Amino acid sequence: MRSWSLVILFIGVGVDCQAGQSNCFAPFLTDEPPKIVETISEGIEEGVEVRRLRFLSRVVPESGRQVIIYAVMAKPATPGPHPGLLVCHGGGGYADMVAPAVIGWAKRGFVAICQDQPGFCNRSEARSSGPCLEPGASAFNIVDRPSDSALFDGVAAALNSLSLLRNQPDVDTSRVGVFGGSWGGYMTTMVTGLAGKRVHAAFSVYGCGYFDVGSSWTHTLNSLGPQARQIWLDNLDAGRRAKNLSAAYFVPSPANDWYFWPSAVMRTLDDMPGEKNYCFMPNDSHSLRQPGGMSGPPPVDHRRNRTYMEIAWLEYHLLGKGKPFPRATDAGNPTREGNAIRVAFDVHGPEPITNATVWYSAGEVPWRLKWWAAVPAQLVDGQPSRYTAVVPVDEPDQPLHWFGIVTDRRNVSVSTLVRTLDPKSLGLNVEGHPVAAFKQDFEDRTEHRRWRRKYADRSPGRHQITGQAARTGDYGLKLQGQATFACWGLRGATLKRSGATKIRLWMRAVNEPCQVPAIELLAELPDSRRLQWHWSNPPKGPLGLDWQAVDAPLAEFEYVGTGPAPVEMLSPTLGQLRLLTAPDTNVYIDDVEAM
Repeated sequence: MRSWSLVILFIGVGVDCQAGQSNCFAPFLTDEPPKIVETISEGIEEGVEVRRLRFLSRVVPESGRQVIIYAVMAKPATPGPHPGLLVCHGGGGYADMVAPAVIGWAKRGFVAICQDQPGFCNRSEARSSGPCLEPGASAFNIVDRPSDSALFDGVAAALNSLSLLRNQPDVDTSRVGVFGGSWGGYMTTMVTGLAGKRVHAAFSVYGCGYFDVGSSWTHTLNSLGPQARQIWLDNLDAGRRAKNLSAAYFVPSPANDWYFWPSAVMRTLDDMPGEKNYCFMPNDSHSLRQPGGMSGPPPVDHRRNRTYMEIAWLEYHLLGKGKPFPRATDAGNPTREGNAIRVAFDVHGPEPITNATVWYSAGEVPWRLKWWAAVPAQLVDGQPSRYTAVVPVDEPDQPLHWFGIVTDRRNVSVSTLVRTLDPKSLGLNVEGHPVAAFKQDFEDRTEHRRWRRKYADRSPGRHQITGQAARTGDYGLKLQGQATFACWGLRGATLKRSGATKIRLWMRAVNEPCQVPAIELLAELPDSRRLQWHWSNPPKGPLGLDWQAVDAPLAEFEYVGTGPAPVEMLSPTLGQLRLLTAPDTNVYIDDVEAM
């Protein structure tokens, strides 16, 4: 065992790195375990051995203060060797919150460990200590070295847990994995990239690197000084570590995720030299609703796991159970078919495919504001692995994004990468091309997902597609209570080309008169900043019990912000029509269209 004076010396050298990727995590990349300073408890829980402990993660060279990390480890009661699994909690989480998952993995035959992770843990619930957990500590607080950030100690904590895991006598070090979701997915990617061959398999729910390429933190990074921003990206961005990642890696990614955008996910994947697979999931933000995801099928015990597929992936790669996942890759060159484009992709896997779909969206609309529409994919005669689908083109002057998803008999879902189509390059042009004007009549009952509340508004029962709200057809939309309801996928190019001058919404109060909801248009810049235009002249009187056409002229929308808007309202950055309701709101809405 090395002396602690030597440990302090190594760490002091390691964290002095500045701009330029460095060895600032080198002291944590050995299999020498951290010193355990306290064993809090040991015992049998749910038939497995559970140990709660605290270890010395590092000593801060500048102050001599200790960073002590709390961790939970669980082991099967049977003798090993067993595979090992490092579990990383998400943003606002803490070790005890994911302890049920650690116990669940131990019941599946893994030695598993989780830990508090400074930089994004819940400081009031974490049982760790150190300057990285005190008020003012932040993941993006950089002065002149990466260790200024509390996230540095989060990464160090996870790497120390990995070393502790690999030093357990009943762990097979050739079968070690990492799992986490959200910020835990970032940590999964970061640790796996840093650890290289010390990790054999990883499953990252949402999390990736290249935050500067496309994430909710892009603007935060741009707000740092140039030197601080570069230090953070060089040392703390998981994407910059992906070239060293050799584990078999899977990432399911919501195509509309609030935090981790497809552009950043794909840039991270592009740097990985080893086995990698993925599934982009349409119209989801920080959730995964394709088969194998969070909502099933198959059903998932969410105390133990986020998805079914993480179980299948890690058991296959670390326990040798089951079969590999299928792979889906785009194939051939897209071809024009009238006013549409045919795309193709290949699928190879050990189980029959039960569903294949192509999803497409306006390419210029920002990731978080897109609406993805589906067309069925069909097998090509004589080519049992190739699927094709025809994607409609609304605006020939603008790009299209598309990807294919397949689900196999096990309810494992994978996708192609998100690809871009250029209609102009295939001969489509505006002249003579029909205008697909914006219209929502709610007859497709699945399109209630197109109308969403703010990301953080989880209250149920605020909106629903219902026959009681139908002005025409069979269905309309009911809105109730105070919230922001956003219709995704509004397209500035279509509003312009159609010559629309207003947006009309048919509304009526449900039981008693109430005020008309405020109406906004929302755009988003590539750095994640959002821009709003508010309808400045809504009706003065209350909304009655009879259907009423509410017309919002585009000329009456005013930019909400200081100075001129950085882009025009009907720009490619536009993406949402938003209704802002009052506490007493209880209205039916139908037949929304641009006119």
